[in-house]
Amino acid sequence: MNSIGDTRQDSYGGTPTSTQEDEERWAPIRRRVRLIMLLHASESAGLAPIGILQLHSLAYLSNVLAPVWELRPLDGKVMKRRGGPFYPVLQHDLDGLISQGLVLITNLGYKRDDDGRWRLDGNFYLNYRFADPIIKQYHEAENHMATFIDELAYAFSALSEEDLQSVVSEDATYADQLTGFGNVVDFGEWRALNYSANAANYFNRLLSGGTLPTLGEKLHLYARHLHWRLHGTKTK
Repeated sequence: MNSIGDTRQDSYGGTPTSTQEDEERWAPIRRRVRLIMLLHASESAGLAPIGILQLHSLAYLSNVLAPVWELRPLDGKVMKRRGGPFYPVLQHDLDGLISQGLVLITNLGYKRDDDGRWRLDGNFYLNYRFADPIIKQYHEAENHMATFIDELAYAFSALSEEDLQSVVSEDATYADQLTGFGNVVDFGEWRALNYSANAANYFNRLLSGGTLPTLGEKLHLYARHLHWRLHGTKTK
């Protein structure tokens, strides 16, 4: 019998554990901090103001390539769309950051997506007047994650704006033909099969002289690999 104040559930289900409650309580904050990380990294890498589809592509890459840096993806699944990955929750969080003044938008307009629906479009960047204290705190508390996001943005900053939007179509996980459009691409939610991370880690075997690439070099090599698959040429 559970004691008073013990929120753990018994073997028959029931009350969620305190760990689960903590996860749910902090999940919205973690999502928004990760989004600020992505926007700050985009600015540092010269990608800002970043378009909405490019931001969602970068968010997807930050999830699918997180295991390369021994990190957990923030979201281990995404709906497969012809226009590339799109996270409704991320978009909701982005709208919230805009309303709070943390994110600014330019070139505001509307575009019709591949499903024929209209969506808000624009380019986004941080308002550092309000974002600076948050950036300072997460660099102290989550330096490894912040470094990963920064390196990811630098790796893909070699691509054009159009390529950053479409390069995910060549990603080993997203392009898996066993998952059709309109279905869920799962690489870390219910199963741990992640072709993208495996491909990035495979570069360990390809360098001459037994030299191992750094974690950052793996991201850069994978970005070049995707660019080659997209165009048949290497990035500079």
